[in-house]
Amino acid sequence: MDGHPAHPASRARGEALTVRRAPLALLQRWWFWVVVIGALWSFPLWKSLTARLPPRLPGEDGPSLSASLSDERGGPFELAALRGRVLIVTPLPLAEARARDVTWEELVRLRKRLRGLDQALQYAVLAQGGEAADLLAWLEQHRAPRPELHFGLDADAAVWRRLTGQADAPSAEFLLLDRHGRLRGAYGGEPADIERLVEQAGQLANWPGEDRD
Repeated sequence: MDGHPAHPASRARGEALTVRRAPLALLQRWWFWVVVIGALWSFPLWKSLTARLPPRLPGEDGPSLSASLSDERGGPFELAALRGRVLIVTPLPLAEARARDVTWEELVRLRKRLRGLDQALQYAVLAQGGEAADLLAWLEQHRAPRPELHFGLDADAAVWRRLTGQADAPSAEFLLLDRHGRLRGAYGGEPADIERLVEQAGQLANWPGEDRD
């Protein structure tokens, strides 16, 4: 009845209902969602800021590599002209069909793994064996030309031998050069070598501090 205090059992039920509804009321507060969203955004930032940087790659004080070749149309191909972006250099055995196709497939797979770095990474492919017309015909057949792909004719493989000799890695299949043309790594074709190449190419491309003048 009006004017009489509520029964203790009714008060208990009301208090329990209020407690159950309290979390729902909190979810309706705008500042609660600001805090939640801020925490979600700040965690990856905090993680990246506190992560340890990888060791610097060797070779940052070395000389810039250079080579003068011709391209598939007989024009000049200068390795120095490709400075400004990270560069992966690799040979292509043009005269040996099986080896050529396998090498090209490996390069395609590598490019797919590094696709996100296209603005900072390019490739110099040194075609060994054959002539400029052979290289041009193969490129047209495979629709290979891309802005980040550059082909030079190294018919007798002399340039590749010189570059791998400078790297002290005569059996290398890939060379990694920084934005200044300095050698920063040499890699074979084994899966472990490819993993290391992917990791270190990303390190060079994403961390400009690796390319000190």
